[in-house]
Amino acid sequence: MRILLYGGTFDPPHNGHLHNLSLAAARVRPDRVIVMPAGVPPHKAASATPAALRLEMCGCFRALAGTEAIPQLEISDWEIRQAEKGIKNYTDTTVSMLTEAYPDDKIYLAVGSDMLLTFDRWHQWEHLLNNCQLVAVSRECDDREALWAKAARLDPTGARILFAADDAMPMASSQLRAALQRGEDCTDALPESVRRIIAREGLYLPMETQKHSGLTIAQAQQLAKSRLGEKRYHHTENVKNLAVELAQIHGEDPEKAALAAWLHDTAKEMPKAELLQILQDNVIIKNNPAARPEPVWHGICAAILAQTQWGVQDQEVLDAVECHTTGRPGMTKLDKILFLADMTSAERSWPGVEELRALAKKDLDAAMLAALDHTISFVRQQGGDLDPMSIAAYEDLKKQTEGNHKL
Repeated sequence: MRILLYGGTFDPPHNGHLHNLSLAAARVRPDRVIVMPAGVPPHKAASATPAALRLEMCGCFRALAGTEAIPQLEISDWEIRQAEKGIKNYTDTTVSMLTEAYPDDKIYLAVGSDMLLTFDRWHQWEHLLNNCQLVAVSRECDDREALWAKAARLDPTGARILFAADDAMPMASSQLRAALQRGEDCTDALPESVRRIIAREGLYLPMETQKHSGLTIAQAQQLAKSRLGEKRYHHTENVKNLAVELAQIHGEDPEKAALAAWLHDTAKEMPKAELLQILQDNVIIKNNPAARPEPVWHGICAAILAQTQWGVQDQEVLDAVECHTTGRPGMTKLDKILFLADMTSAERSWPGVEELRALAKKDLDAAMLAALDHTISFVRQQGGDLDPMSIAAYEDLKKQTEGNHKL
């Protein structure tokens, strides 16, 4: 049996992907095609698009199944599940998994021209080439000569690298994302099912929308719903309700409170490896955030994604999202509202939560002091890593309210 593996970030999958897979399949006539979206590609920054949505968008490949060249097609979440476990995956790892699972089958790997031209930089590339045959597909109209030359250097025998028909369809996901963010019409480049998901989830928002209005509350709610499990989404909804109530009581903008609340946990269920990649990619902007305790990473990453990917330009909202688990010196009213709404949301049942929730409705500063004191004591009692920002926030607020008293 012949198995053709077609992997990629697919952020988003486009008609060029479908075209290239069709060409590769026509070249080797596989009995089965496996489309496998990447979890965290080692050669790229982590995708801001949730893995579950990229996997759902890959459903567009099913349109190719049942043809003479592709009699059977499956979409695998194996690499995504690896990433959820915090495992950094390489193509060689995936192919090794397939050869172990299907020892009697022949494995082919479809690669674009850009991948072939850099193939000798891949992890364990020689081992990979021994475990499968490559099927190279031109992505540019004039790259054939360079591809043949590279193939000859990689495999002088000429037995391990095959070439699909020369019928390039130049197209790249990065270019489409940029075009969508410029507000351009990409209908001809994207399958209809992919367009529906993009519209439904508010992905790749136009730059004009970002510049002038930012992310709407409805879009933020959809982001939270698409990225979170049922329990976490229910918590987020409770945080939003309490944040809006506190904003109305204390004279803060309820819309800002709602937006910050919907966003605050949008990175909570991302794999650790993806969070770490985002932090490492923004080490200068956020002053080495990866050095901070892991439990606070999701707030920092949510703020980064909100600003860089989802069009949120309001710095007060971004700051509130970032510090919603730690606090910070000089906390704004919105910072305090989100922190307290998260800590005392309706489903919380820890001893003292009702009293703190009631205090938050009367005196934000007093509630914030009590909340930080509780957080710091709890982390210390549990033997966890205490974020220095929490101590700094407590001391700053204590100084403002009672003078120079330190924890």
